[in-house]
Amino acid sequence: MKKILIIAVPIILIALTATCVGSWQAMQKVHTLPGHSIKIIRDALENRNAETFYRLVDADKILAIAAEEIVTAKINGEVDAMTYSTRELENNYENLKQDFISASKMALQNYFSTGQIEIAADDSEIKNWLIKSGLSSCYIKNYSDPTVIDGLAHVKVYFHNSEMNFSFEVETMLERISESEWRIIDAKGFDGYYFGVKRGLQMKLASLNAPIQNKIAETFDVKKFSTEITEGDEYGFSKNLKISLDADYFSDKPIEKIVGRVIIDGRDGNVSTTPFEIEMIDAESGLQTFEINKILNPFVKKDSDVMKRGLKKRELHIEITEIDYLDGTILKEYDKLPQW
Repeated sequence: MKKILIIAVPIILIALTATCVGSWQAMQKVHTLPGHSIKIIRDALENRNAETFYRLVDADKILAIAAEEIVTAKINGEVDAMTYSTRELENNYENLKQDFISASKMALQNYFSTGQIEIAADDSEIKNWLIKSGLSSCYIKNYSDPTVIDGLAHVKVYFHNSEMNFSFEVETMLERISESEWRIIDAKGFDGYYFGVKRGLQMKLASLNAPIQNKIAETFDVKKFSTEITEGDEYGFSKNLKISLDADYFSDKPIEKIVGRVIIDGRDGNVSTTPFEIEMIDAESGLQTFEINKILNPFVKKDSDVMKRGLKKRELHIEITEIDYLDGTILKEYDKLPQW
């Protein structure tokens, strides 16, 4: 049977049931597996039998869970909470969630009507993100044997996004609704898709920026740095992180400024990123020391940690991202993929 590629993460149930032929025989050996219902769902999808599919899949609940997990991960990963009020964040979350659900429902309806799974591109942020994330290349690699716990069958489904080159898993839960039928009523792990897309973008960006970084390093090569935490504002509210940066500088044409970012990260996942600029009009060639100052903000988790316990050298990274020349030309890293 032809493998059906999914266009949207919430439509994973289509892939779940449409790609299981390869390991069907192995699954039949597990007596607790709701195999008959999975076969019915699979056949309903292959034959575009919407009535049977919706009877055996709580699609509304699954779509809502997918929206909640992916939108939450997206907001947490991309939105600076300091920039928005709580009400604005809540409104943004609800709007993205509703757009996600409506796009997913429409994709399902289109599939059962035409056999095609599509999300129409428009001005919706989440719809366009779904399309650009490579969902049309997403397919099932494998899935686990079911485990029945307290009457629910748990099946882990392993997906791969070939465009972004990452894998993720979703755990589905099925409930017996009769002697011969089980219904998919719950799932978790959709946020793994967001994190996979994020990692995929970072890897693609790293590959795209590698030659640019080499050119930047030929002009401004950071050798080492040292840090000192000093008092910040007069009220003792913030502190200042003073960075002495040793860099080997050489350019065959005058430079106006060097642009970069200070990154403080840790194993707990909290990151603080601060941009900086170094004026270079009067700079001389050779190894020199440049001063950078970063305000430690007590409302930023990582900055607050540094203010309380100090900074470990391995937590600090200095990245040079741009060189602006006096003639107006700019050598700059990509901060996102061109199509994004």
